[in-house]
Amino acid sequence: MDFVVKYIMVFLIGLLATWILVPWVKRIAPYLGLVDEPSPRRIHQTPVPRCGGIAVFIATHLALLFFFLSPWKHVAGSIHLQEWGFLFAGSLILLLVGLFDDRFEMRAWFKLLGQLGVALLMFFGGFSFGALLNIQLPWILNLGATLFWFVLLINAFNLIDGMDGACAGLGLIASAGLAGMLVFLHQPSDALVLVALAGACLGFLRYNFNPASVFLGDCGSMFIGFMLAAVSLKANVKQSMLVALLVPLLAVGVPVFDVIMAVWRRMARKTVSILRKDKLACKVFGPDLDHIHHKLMRSGMTQRRAAMSLYGAAIFVCLLAVGATAMSSNRTALLMIGMVVVLHVVVRQLAQIELWTTTQVVLQGVRRPRNVVGVLVACGWDVACLALTTLFVFCVVLPCPVTPVFMATCVLIPFATLYFYGVYKAVWSRSRISQILVLALELAAGEVLAFVALLWVADLAPLELLGALSLHFACAAIGIVGGRASLRLVRDLSAWLRCLIGSNYDSTTLLLGAGENAILYLRQTTFEDQQQASRRVVGLIDDNPALHQKVVYGYPVLGTFSQLEEIVDHYGINEIIFTHHYSDEIRAGVFALRKKYELMIREFVFVLRDLDNEGVCKGMVKRHSVYELDCQECLCNRDGHACASDDSCGSGRGNKAEERPVPELA
Repeated sequence: MDFVVKYIMVFLIGLLATWILVPWVKRIAPYLGLVDEPSPRRIHQTPVPRCGGIAVFIATHLALLFFFLSPWKHVAGSIHLQEWGFLFAGSLILLLVGLFDDRFEMRAWFKLLGQLGVALLMFFGGFSFGALLNIQLPWILNLGATLFWFVLLINAFNLIDGMDGACAGLGLIASAGLAGMLVFLHQPSDALVLVALAGACLGFLRYNFNPASVFLGDCGSMFIGFMLAAVSLKANVKQSMLVALLVPLLAVGVPVFDVIMAVWRRMARKTVSILRKDKLACKVFGPDLDHIHHKLMRSGMTQRRAAMSLYGAAIFVCLLAVGATAMSSNRTALLMIGMVVVLHVVVRQLAQIELWTTTQVVLQGVRRPRNVVGVLVACGWDVACLALTTLFVFCVVLPCPVTPVFMATCVLIPFATLYFYGVYKAVWSRSRISQILVLALELAAGEVLAFVALLWVADLAPLELLGALSLHFACAAIGIVGGRASLRLVRDLSAWLRCLIGSNYDSTTLLLGAGENAILYLRQTTFEDQQQASRRVVGLIDDNPALHQKVVYGYPVLGTFSQLEEIVDHYGINEIIFTHHYSDEIRAGVFALRKKYELMIREFVFVLRDLDNEGVCKGMVKRHSVYELDCQECLCNRDGHACASDDSCGSGRGNKAEERPVPELA
C-alpha cells in the first residue's frame, strides 16, 4: 500500500507542476523567439508557442526530486540518487540542444551529434544495452548498441511530434506501459521515474490536445524519448534475448515504427534519385509529409481521430509488452501472435508508400547491369544457391561426407540443365506465370539427372537419396525460382501500389471493365513515363457476374453498370476510364453523369485518351510530358497515322495527321 501512495504522489506532482508551468512558458515563448509559424509542412494555421518541453522537463524532475530526497524508505530497483543525477544531466543537455534547435533550426547533423554526446554520457553512467539483454557484450559492441538505442528512441519521439497531442499522448502511454512492466519485474524505483514522466505528459496534454495552444518543441519531444530510452535500459527482463529486446520495443512501438519507416522511405528515395541521376535527390535526414499521422489525416481523419487511432495502437502494443512480462510461460507465443497482428496492419494499411519506394529501387536497379554482367550475376546466384543447398541437405539434414565429385554433381548438372533450356536469356522481371512454372520443371529435370548420376557415386540407398534430392530441389527452388518470381512480384506490386497510393491532388479513378485491357493499363503504371500519373484507382466496374465482389489484379470489382451512379457518388469519383469497347447505350449512361459529378472521362486502348461529350477521342494524355495532341490529331496507331474510320475513335478523318513523336509504352 505504501508503494501505491508513492506512485500517486509522484504522478500528481508531475501532473500539477506541468499544469501550472505551461501557462508561464507560453507567456515567455515570444520573448525567446520560440513560436512555431505556419508553413506548408505544418498542420496548424496560426502561430503557436513551442517550448512546452521546458514545463515537462521541470515537472518531471520536481516529482523525482520529491521522491529521491524524501524520508521514505528506499525502494528496490537500480535507479537511485546517483543514476538520477545522470538522468538530470543528460536530459538538461538535451533540453538545451532542443531549445537551440527550436530557436535557430540547426542542421540535422549537429542535433545528431548532441544526441550522441548525451548517449555517451549515459553509457559511462551505467546505462548500457548489454544490461537490457542480460548478456555480456564486447565493449565496442555494447557502446555502439547503446548509442543506437538512445538515438533511435530520441528521434522516434522527435519525428512523431507533428500533430496535436501525438508525442505527449504516446509518451504518456509508453511511460505507463514501461512502468507496469518494471513493476512486474520488481523494479519499483525505476517505475517511479516513468510515473513522474507520465504525470507530466498527462498534464501537458491539457494544453496540447487538439486544438493545441502550445507545442512540446524539439526540447520536449527529445526529452521524452531520452527518458524512455534511459529507463528501459535498466529493465532486467531475465528472459531470452528476443523477449528482452521485444518487450521494451513494443512499449515504445508506434514512434519507433514511424522512425524506422521514415529512414526506410528516405533511403529508398535517395537510392532511386541516385539511380535516375536526379540532382534533386531526397535527403535521408530531411523532412517529409509521409509520417503515420500524415497518412491518417490524408485518409480523411481529423487530428483528434488520428491521435486517438495512434493512442489505440500504442495501448495495444503496450498491453502485449506488459502481458509478456507478467506471464511466466508462453510469453514468446504471446509476442509472436501480437507481432503477426502488427505486421498485418503495417502491410495492409501503413507501409504502402515505403513498399512503393522499395519496389522502385528494385526495378531501377535490375535495369542497370548490361547483358553480360546480368548473365554472370544470374549464373553466380544459381551456382551459389545450389552449392549452399547441397551443404545444407547433405551436411546438416543428412550427415553425409560431401566429396568434390559429389558437390560437382549436385551443382553442375542442374546448372547445366538450366543453361541448356535458355533460362539466362529470359527477362524475368517481365515474365509470365507460365515461365515461372516451366523454370521449376526445368530445375526438377536437372535434379532427376543429378539423382541418376549420384546413384553411381553416393553411398546412399536409392530411397534415401531420392528424399535428399527432393529436399534439395525444394530448397534450391526457393532461391532460383523464387528469386526470379520475386522480380515479377515486385513489378506487379509496384503497379498496384502506384494506383493505390494517393495524395490530396490525385484524381479518384474508376475503371470500366475488368478484362485484359484493364490489367494492361494497371501494369503500365509501373513504366517510367507513367510513374508521375496523379490518379488513385479505387476499383473496377464490370457486368460479368463471375467477377462480382471479387478482386481483379489487386483491385475490387465494386459493382455493375446499373450501380455506377451510386458508386461514383459513394467513392467521390472524379475520373472514369473505359478499358473496353462498350455499347452506345452504356456509354451514353456514363456520359449522362459527366456534368452532374464533374467527371473526367477517358479511354484506354494502348494509350490513354480524353473523350469529349460525344465520346470522341480528343488526344493522348501524357502527364508531365510534351506529348499532347489536339482533337483533330488523334493517334490511334503506333505508326503515327490518324483514324481511318468512324469506328476507331470517331474522328472520321482518313487523312494522315501531322507526325509527332509517340512515347514508348515499355
